[in-house]
Amino acid sequence: MSDTTSTATELAPRLVVSDGDAALSFYANAFESEATDVMHHEGKLVNAHVLIGSTLVGVTEEDGVVNTSPETVGGTPVILSLSVPSADVAAERFVEAGGEVVIPIDDRPYGRRDVRLQDPFGHLWIVGHELG
Repeated sequence: MSDTTSTATELAPRLVVSDGDAALSFYANAFESEATDVMHHEGKLVNAHVLIGSTLVGVTEEDGVVNTSPETVGGTPVILSLSVPSADVAAERFVEAGGEVVIPIDDRPYGRRDVRLQDPFGHLWIVGHELG
């Protein structure tokens, strides 16, 4: 039997997008952050990070070889869930930055107020907070 102690220490998501520079601008605006570690190669964004809450999220532009965006494959089965102090304020900022509401904000029977959003690059987000 193998050791069941996990050696994982953190998860760092990396979002593949169709337009790297536009994505960095969107994420910085939507999440009141800024891009760091920005690296381009042959005119494409190959690496950058945006701090969202306490998570450093990587951003890479699709390359037509191994990195493919949700727009290219027709959607994504992954939903990123973000806890915020106010779902209403966060959703408004997300939409003002260029995102879309997929499922309207509401108080859910499982004790959260949340909203499902889609960013301009096809990634899905649930943004919410615990109810009182």
